[in-house]
Amino acid sequence: MPLVDGGSKITNYIIEKRESTRKAYATAITQCDKCSVTIPNLAEGSEYYFRVSAENEFGIGEAIETPDPIRASQAPSPPESITVTDVTKNSASLAWTKPKHDGGSRITGYVIEAQKKGTDQWSHVTTVKTFDFTIKNLNENEEYIFRVMAANLSGRSSPRQSKSTIIKEQNTEPEFDLRAVCQKTVIAKAGDDIKVEVPISGRPKPTVSWQRDNQALKLTQRTNVENTPTSTILKITECVRNDSGIYSVTGKNVVGSVTENITIKVHDVPGPPKGPIKLDKVAPTFIEISWDTPENNGGVPINNYIVEIRETTSQTWVELSTSVIRTTFKSSITIAWNKPVYDGGSEITGYIIEVCPLEEEEWAIVSPKEGLKATSFTITNLKENQEYKINISAVNSEGVGEAAAVPGSPKAEDRLLPPEMDLDADLRKVVCLRACNTLRLFVPIRGRPVPEIKWTRENDEPLERATIENTSSYTLLVIGNVNRSDSGKYILSLENSSGTKTSEAVLIKDPFIPPDAPKGVDVSNIKKDSMVITWEPPTNDGGSPVTGYIIEKHDKEGVRWTRCNRSTVTDVTYKVKGLLEGHAYEFRVAAENAVGTGEPSSPSVYFKAFDPVFRPGPPSNPKVTDMNKTSVMLAWGKPIFDGASEIQGYIVEACEAKISEDEKKTYKFRICAINKVGVGEHVDVPGPITPEDKTEEPDLDIDPELQKVVSIKAGASLRVFIPIKGRPSPAITWAKDEGPLKETAQTEVTSTYTSLVIDSVTRLDSGKYTVTAENSTGTKSAVIVVRVLDTPSAPINLKVQEITKESVTLSWEPPLMDGGAHVKNYIIEKRESTRKTYSAVVTNCHKLSWKIEPLQEGCNYYFRVLAENMHGIGLPAETVDPLKVSEVPQTPGKITVVDVTKLMFNTYSVKSGNDFKLEIPVFGRPKPKVTWAKDGQSLKISSRVNISNTPTSTTLQITEASKDDFGKYSVTATSTSVIGYHLENKERTS
Repeated sequence: MPLVDGGSKITNYIIEKRESTRKAYATAITQCDKCSVTIPNLAEGSEYYFRVSAENEFGIGEAIETPDPIRASQAPSPPESITVTDVTKNSASLAWTKPKHDGGSRITGYVIEAQKKGTDQWSHVTTVKTFDFTIKNLNENEEYIFRVMAANLSGRSSPRQSKSTIIKEQNTEPEFDLRAVCQKTVIAKAGDDIKVEVPISGRPKPTVSWQRDNQALKLTQRTNVENTPTSTILKITECVRNDSGIYSVTGKNVVGSVTENITIKVHDVPGPPKGPIKLDKVAPTFIEISWDTPENNGGVPINNYIVEIRETTSQTWVELSTSVIRTTFKSSITIAWNKPVYDGGSEITGYIIEVCPLEEEEWAIVSPKEGLKATSFTITNLKENQEYKINISAVNSEGVGEAAAVPGSPKAEDRLLPPEMDLDADLRKVVCLRACNTLRLFVPIRGRPVPEIKWTRENDEPLERATIENTSSYTLLVIGNVNRSDSGKYILSLENSSGTKTSEAVLIKDPFIPPDAPKGVDVSNIKKDSMVITWEPPTNDGGSPVTGYIIEKHDKEGVRWTRCNRSTVTDVTYKVKGLLEGHAYEFRVAAENAVGTGEPSSPSVYFKAFDPVFRPGPPSNPKVTDMNKTSVMLAWGKPIFDGASEIQGYIVEACEAKISEDEKKTYKFRICAINKVGVGEHVDVPGPITPEDKTEEPDLDIDPELQKVVSIKAGASLRVFIPIKGRPSPAITWAKDEGPLKETAQTEVTSTYTSLVIDSVTRLDSGKYTVTAENSTGTKSAVIVVRVLDTPSAPINLKVQEITKESVTLSWEPPLMDGGAHVKNYIIEKRESTRKTYSAVVTNCHKLSWKIEPLQEGCNYYFRVLAENMHGIGLPAETVDPLKVSEVPQTPGKITVVDVTKLMFNTYSVKSGNDFKLEIPVFGRPKPKVTWAKDGQSLKISSRVNISNTPTSTTLQITEASKDDFGKYSVTATSTSVIGYHLENKERTS
């Protein structure tokens, strides 16, 4: 409420809002006659500013604004899951997932609590911002439960609770998970970065080492290993051909050791041919050279060689040939011929060979000067791929004969090579992949000239999803995220001028998934250290035959699942050995195929390693916990001896005993347990039992925090929740300070609890709240003391003690409500009657009176006093009429306000038979005449109703109030205005 109402009563408040990202306000509520309100329809998670304006008959006043933005949010939902990931002899590691909903406000942290089994006390551990934490300093062999709550600015979520965990050392062998490394092989191009991450498990944490080609891996700037709590990572930056090899990773702890091999292949351009170059043949017109193949072929077969030449007088190399497929080079044409049919009558002494480019007419003799004796010749030093005309002439003693032309236009070129491909042996089999993996078909090729490459699918099915890379030395087909549509036969065809080559079909098996989970896991032949596990094969093998099974066990006292078999199990039965006598185990089985390992089966029930197995003993401590006329509730404990097998259930039997003297039926009950062997021994419930309605006195389960003084800030919501008991269900009533609750208080009552809610509390909500439960067996009450932390109410009994020509002396009493904090000082203010604003006289008064001086003689003043505590400055007590600073006596003044808050609520509730007393300060010069009236008539004084007056106040006192005293009372000081008080009947029926 404004300190200044503008001389007219406040009739309305207008509330406006704006998002923190905007500049303009929007009207939220236009009609509000209270000093608190709930604003609906806000966007969750958004931040808002709010402002409030008061309105009277003259218009709308200035607004007051919230200094900081307020987020519209609520507490988050609990974390989605919580898992105990590791246990040692004195610690437990937790991991959890974030909540589905953050309540509209950023998660500020996660609160972790722990509870020992058998106790009700939860202990705070810590608050973290991560999704995991290791709790240390736990007691070995103790059983704990843990819970995690998400927190934001609005509060905490409800908790997410873990399973019960026994704190003890858990030892398991190391194990690597290579399912993400396809066929344990990694292929990369030179220059790429290689990253191989291998998850590892084991307890205690295994030490990890890497080897390459049976030697310890050397760590360099390019090659390094990173180990995390759950995996080991091999990283090779900008890989080169020499990084190819077999890499071994070994995990070792006190339980055992395991090693896995991973093959890394790096494809690169070939290295240089191995020299030196050999000069196999040197002639005046040609040189024949040869060399050895490169030591490093880049991981794929050599396709061809490039030969270059440089004269000794030049610095420039010139290509002679770019398509040499052998390790010997000679640009030449070899020809052969027969002797002439007619030798001219003289012996043939030799032959002359002439060569001319096809498009020219300039012939050159290429045969030796002395002539050629043989009938074949290799023409060298020719230009590669040039066509030539060649003539051959015979020579005898008479001279050179007629030339014979070599047919066609011979060309100096390499011989042609038909296409070939090197199809990997793995691709000749059925290829099986896990769904969503990547299919890579890499095939080295060769041929001269370079073959044309073509991939097809059987029945001309589309290859739209495939990416194909072709080079002169290989072809690569890649399909990412494979699915059923990618299954079938893939065919590779190569073709050049020398021939055609087609691959055998590469069959991609459908549906590329691991097998389903096996079913019907069961246990038999139980011994103190072993059990035989049996199961049924999976219904769906995933499209690839099941190659084996993985059997895992879980000790009831432990956390982890551990693998039982190290070698492949192909049968549907397996004997698990090395069990601990007296420990209970559950088992599960997963199937494997060529694609990978499927999901595990549902766990079996727990079986205790015990030799031999018996029927269970009788249940313990049977008893009746509740009953009514038509039903009985029974409870019992587990058998002391479970027969070395988990209890699967119980059988409850009943029989009619007899009819009692009052014709009520009585019954007998007995209970037995069931395990794998069969039905155990019965135990009788003490009786016989006659069903009848039970009675129980009311009880209120008050939280210890509510038994203290409940302190709450003004404007917050008060929420009280109290569980109740009683048979029959008790009637619940609430009261405040022995009177009724305010209209703003809301209560709820069910058969099991009652609650009290007050939204946006004020100082008027401070007091004692009494809740009473009552039924036919008795009554139970509890008192909850609420203290609202607020600014003080107005001081009371503000009086004018003295007026002189230059001063006024005031006195007052402390506020009825101190706002839950000590009043530390008072503030006295004044204003001249011609002004509207007050000015401070003193701001740090520690007394209950003050002389205000100097004042202007003859001026009229208003005065007011405000109390201040740690929460702020409270409401004012004011003089109603102006006071003239003068020695001349004044006319009687109006009644001084006792308490501004009381003027807002001038109806008093009095319980019949109680006493009532109301004191009202009065001042004025000369002393005013005070009269009282009831319902418009002069108040009758009696032995119970009395009026007492003092120089500064008038008091109405009623002893043992009755219905006759209820009505409207008014008090008048001479001819000044009247303030009325109404007294109403508030009798309560018990």
